[in-house]
Amino acid sequence: MVQLFEDLFTRLNALVSGHRLRKALAALLALTAIALALAPVLLPRGPSGEPTLVAARDLSAGTLLTAADTKVIHIPAELRPAGALSGQGPERMLAGAARAGEPLTDVRLVSPSHGPPGTSTVPLRLADPGVAELLHPGTRVDVVAANEHRRQLASAVTVVTVVTSAGESRSRPHSAKGPLVLVAVPSEAATPLASAALDGPVTVTLR
Repeated sequence: MVQLFEDLFTRLNALVSGHRLRKALAALLALTAIALALAPVLLPRGPSGEPTLVAARDLSAGTLLTAADTKVIHIPAELRPAGALSGQGPERMLAGAARAGEPLTDVRLVSPSHGPPGTSTVPLRLADPGVAELLHPGTRVDVVAANEHRRQLASAVTVVTVVTSAGESRSRPHSAKGPLVLVAVPSEAATPLASAALDGPVTVTLR
């Protein structure tokens, strides 16, 4: 009889232990399911969209960009403008003004010594050297012949830089010939403009 009770106790104990194990496993599986469901919400997510270089503040035309002038944000691919830059590259100059947060594209930036894509740089010695003092990189001007005909030679061209005849900054004393103004013009108009500048005096009007 004693042996019978011992066998029954052993079986009941095994049954209870198995039931507890199943309950523990069920609870563990439930917690795992909850953790997996909450993971997208609780875990930090990486930025969505494409990295895009934007102006960190309002910038004027001719600004030589530094790290403080730009920042990288992520924009959905369908909203990202064509030619948008993904990061700060070599030293670049802003061809036109930009508002804070505006994406910067390849055609908005130029090399300090070269114009935008599709343009050529033409050096001009202005008839009135004082006019060059009003110009800065990014200024839009019309080039006209400085004679009685006042014929327009180029329209809405961009000033790339202003240098002295010795190649120094215009902030230094320049020669009697005055500063040399480098303008970016469409490539097909570069040769005619350069020829006209050699044939006679030229000046510019500001836009």
